[in-house]
Amino acid sequence: MIDTAFNWACDMPSEVASLVALLMSGLAQLTILPDDRVLRLAVYSALALALLTLVVMSQVVVLSELASRREARRRGFIAAWRPHLAAWSLEAEDKALPAPPRSRQERIWFLLLWSRVQRQLRGTAQQRLNVLLERLGMIAPVLGLLESRAVHRRLVALACLRHLADVAHWSAVSPLLDSRNVTISLAAAQTLVAMDPERAMQRIMSKLEERRDWAMPRLEALCQQAGRQAVTAPLLDRLSAPRGGTTRAVALLWWAEPGQAAPWARRLLADQSASHEVQELHDESRCAALRSLGELRDPRDRDLLVAHLDDEAPAVRLAALAALRRQASVADQALIASLLADPNWWVRQAAADALVALPDMDDAALTTLLASLTDRYGQDALRRAMAEGRR
Repeated sequence: MIDTAFNWACDMPSEVASLVALLMSGLAQLTILPDDRVLRLAVYSALALALLTLVVMSQVVVLSELASRREARRRGFIAAWRPHLAAWSLEAEDKALPAPPRSRQERIWFLLLWSRVQRQLRGTAQQRLNVLLERLGMIAPVLGLLESRAVHRRLVALACLRHLADVAHWSAVSPLLDSRNVTISLAAAQTLVAMDPERAMQRIMSKLEERRDWAMPRLEALCQQAGRQAVTAPLLDRLSAPRGGTTRAVALLWWAEPGQAAPWARRLLADQSASHEVQELHDESRCAALRSLGELRDPRDRDLLVAHLDDEAPAVRLAALAALRRQASVADQALIASLLADPNWWVRQAAADALVALPDMDDAALTTLLASLTDRYGQDALRRAMAEGRR
């Protein structure tokens, strides 16, 4: 056994040498290109593919490393600046300010952090951060971002200017309201509203039909941000203009002051001249006018509301009933009960809910009314409203 192990140990160098010789001969064969052109092309293609794979892999590794280092720098930058912003939001510091961000990327990081902190603050704390932004000399870089081709940089600048709400920057933001990018144009609209609500709503209402890409929920959010006082005058001017009472303008009537919108609503409801082509728009306008008068709750409008309970359009009857319900009394019981026989399901349900909500309308009176009904669908509607009213 010892002799066998000794012989194997002695033969080991020769076997290693044979393996090395075999490997070298294989490499030598690889360096010799075949004579066949097709095989030679295949070898070249394989080498090119291998080289391309190595390049792509190297690029992925390099980009990953760069992204990792940039993320580490960003976290360190935010960790260094967050305490300063927190301290300034509590009380403006008299000590020397830290050096402002120098590189373009650091300025973007700072502005994003500043905007994020601003969204969490209210009142004087926001004003302190505005002062900090000015003392750091960041206003000029923010305005410079408005000229950038990158959409995200423009949005960062608009967000910062919205928090500043300084009308001095109106001329820099106003042209972006005409941007073909709907996101930028709406962000510019928000910023203008923050600067000067009444002036901004004048511009927004003038572009109401031109910018069909502005979604109604975003327009309603702008009206809510501006407030009813700022919305009312430009909206009523738009509605009173020739062909101004479009669907988009009428839908925003809810955000106007009811007292100021009442004259327009009364004129519209009193005008019965509507061509067949614009009847649908006319019905939507009347519904909006009825909702506005209902919110006002003026007893002088009662006859006008009652007159529209017999309108041909179910939506108009429903809007008139909802407006009348806000000022109805027990004396209107018979009038509302007659709507339980309305052919429209929604009108019947609304009439039943209005009856149950009438003051001094107890269960005994409702039961008596239910027994007097002859319309089966009206009975079902009233039963449903009575059952829900007892919950």
